[in-house]
Order: sequence, then structure tokens, then C-alpha cells
Amino acid sequence: MQELMPYHELKKRLLAIPDRKHQALLCTIYAAMARVGEIVRGRYTPTQPLQAQAIKSFANKIEIHVHSEKTDIPRKVPIFRNREQWLAATIEGHAKAVGQGPLFPYSTRWAENVFSRWFPEFKSRRAGNVDGSKHTIHWLRGWRYSHYRRGDVTGRPVESKVASLLGGWVSSATPERYYDFTKIEDFEVELENEPEEVEA
Repeated sequence: MQELMPYHELKKRLLAIPDRKHQALLCTIYAAMARVGEIVRGRYTPTQPLQAQAIKSFANKIEIHVHSEKTDIPRKVPIFRNREQWLAATIEGHAKAVGQGPLFPYSTRWAENVFSRWFPEFKSRRAGNVDGSKHTIHWLRGWRYSHYRRGDVTGRPVESKVASLLGGWVSSATPERYYDFTKIEDFEVELENEPEEVEA
């Protein structure tokens, strides 16, 4: 099984989910590059679910204001309409429907079951958990990181430090080790288009 789901294939599968709440949950986690406990009720930490008020709407973008679960530092993740209106509209629509309060007042187990329902072929390899009963939803976080790094989100590759800040990592070492599925081929165009050095 290929570990990285290509951006356009993931987009197609997310938009095909008929359950709007499930669709909004997975789109929000993916767009915010979020830990599942930052969006729903944390299993091991006393975190509150992401609130509808944390989705800010602007003419050119939405912003997802996430309170980082591990670092306790808030972060702001922009989703620009000119490139990802499909994500912005899905998340914004659910936030408006909820109005006030938690977007997803459910447990991490519920969220993991939602992911497993729509992406049953992806299993966890972490902590020897070959059956995929835990952590499978973190594929969304890893795919988003790689899509930033490959340039699928912005049209050009995003530096690992910037992608890490969007995902709430203190250092880029963790996502580079566990979540980066990029290959040198992903950067060939960028390398080829570097200006030619002129000899003195």
C-alpha cells in the first residue's frame, strides 16, 4: 500500500463522504494539520473540543485557531479560498451550522472510528499496533504535512519549518521523521528553475 495519498485523490475522497459531520471532521483535522485531541475531546488530556468561534471567516480565507495540545500554544492556520475553497467551504459551513459551542463534542475514539470507516485500508504502524485501532486518523496530519512540502497546497514547496509551525510542532525533526513522504522527484522543478550562476 502506498503510504502517501496524493492531494487530488484525498480531495476527491473527502468530498465524496455523504455524512456532512464526518466530512467536516476529517476536513478540519486535515486542513489544520491537527492532532485529533485538538479538534475533539482529548482522551488523555483535559482539552476542550474546537469551538465554532475558532473558525474565522474573511473575504480571501478562513482561519482555524487551534490550541496546541502538547505545547499549550495557540496557533492560527489559514486556508485560502483561491486555492482550497473546497476545504474552506466545508469547514466554514459546518461552523455556521453549529453556531456556538464545540464543532465536534465527541471523543477521540469516535473520531478514529470515523476515519476508519472512510479510509479502512490505512492502518497504524505505530507502537506495534498493526490492527490500526489507534492513531490511524493521524494519517491526515501526515498527508497534510507532505502536501505542504510537495507544493500541492500552495503551488510551491513549503519549507519544513513553516509546515511544522502550522502543525504545532516545536521542531521539524518529528514530522520529517514520521510524516514526510516526499521524495527528491517532488522538488525537481524547483531545483531546475534555480537561476544559473554567472562565473566572474
